[in-house]
Amino acid sequence: MRRILKGKIAQIRKDFASTNAVKNYVIKEVEDSEQSTDGGVVKYYFQNGIVKKIVVEHFGESWNSLTEYYVKNGKVYFIFDKTEKYNVPYYVNADWYKRDNMKVGEVFDSRKSKISEKRYYFDENMKLIRYVGENKKIVENVQKLKEIEKNVLDEYFRIKNKN
Repeated sequence: MRRILKGKIAQIRKDFASTNAVKNYVIKEVEDSEQSTDGGVVKYYFQNGIVKKIVVEHFGESWNSLTEYYVKNGKVYFIFDKTEKYNVPYYVNADWYKRDNMKVGEVFDSRKSKISEKRYYFDENMKLIRYVGENKKIVENVQKLKEIEKNVLDEYFRIKNKN
């Protein structure tokens, strides 16, 4: 079982590298405001009329996120998710405090942002076979993987169908 999983993970990494090596994608951009009041963008990367990658960016006043979906044979095989949580909302600076006659406190500083990354690996049937969460923690519990799979695929299908 372990050897089969290792082989599948190796193939996913190989497919990921070849998907990102392509330089001549046709890109279609669509707005997505369902996840945040500050908006979002979905970019579909087409090769010969077929979606190979979908990149989603969402923006909030105290965070932003980037999710990349990698598609092969019409099925997602890998998802990379990165979220940046700001120390304070992006518009908080010294002028912001002065406007409201407040003592200057903490101001926005991107170097103080907390970044978390998650990686989702799927087999050819879109079954989640590995999840690497925050702090590079690998989740192998079958029940937990099923829960994570459902949530992440629900969002994938929502995004996929915006195209």
